[in-house]
Amino acid sequence: MLVDYADTLSRLVEALGRHYAASPSIINVPGVSVALKIDPFYYLVLRPTFFELLGKWAAVPPTRVEETLARTGNLVLGPGRTRYDKLLAVFEEGTRSVLKLSADFVPAEWIDRAVVMYGNEPGPLPVSSLRLVDSQREALGAHFAGMTPLAALAYGAPATS
Repeated sequence: MLVDYADTLSRLVEALGRHYAASPSIINVPGVSVALKIDPFYYLVLRPTFFELLGKWAAVPPTRVEETLARTGNLVLGPGRTRYDKLLAVFEEGTRSVLKLSADFVPAEWIDRAVVMYGNEPGPLPVSSLRLVDSQREALGAHFAGMTPLAALAYGAPATS
């Protein structure tokens, strides 16, 4: 059976946007959301929660969500078409607490399109206050080889006092 990725992608965009309209905290609220805009080009999405919820909202199995996003270029895959396999150390600006998360990256234009088209937002969402611990910059740079790298503002150091 041939999979219609364009149809599935449309369903995912609509489901994400409609759920954002009903509950905006699903995107861009550190400590609450399943997707956070890490820089102007990418969202960090929690794995597997983002795919499970999106699948539930769009009535698509989570594995099909992941496959669709990967095959349509809406899931950042590194060299060899692999996911980033390390836990990401993140913190919220102005805090000392560092969390380690299993996450993926999704192009910002895809999520921003969902919130504009179906989520009643007038334009793309701003960058969140979530930051990646700077010591990961080199490893993440290698993961983003051959594509737009994460912007410098995606990184930082937790507060010291």
